[in-house]
Amino acid sequence: MKEDVLKVKLIVHDKIEELRLQMQKIALDKELTDPKVVSISERLDLLINEFYLAKKRYSLSS
Repeated sequence: MKEDVLKVKLIVHDKIEELRLQMQKIALDKELTDPKVVSISERLDLLINEFYLAKKRYSLSS
């Protein structure tokens, strides 16, 4: 159980970093309200929430 939560945390953390860099790159050439930037930002929000939920589950199971 703990291993699964840790694995999810690592995967989600890596995906957050990947999307964050992608959003920064796109935002250099586009407005922050551009649909591509907003779409990535929304995906980031979901992943960040998932990351903190996994973190919370891990701390509760410890």
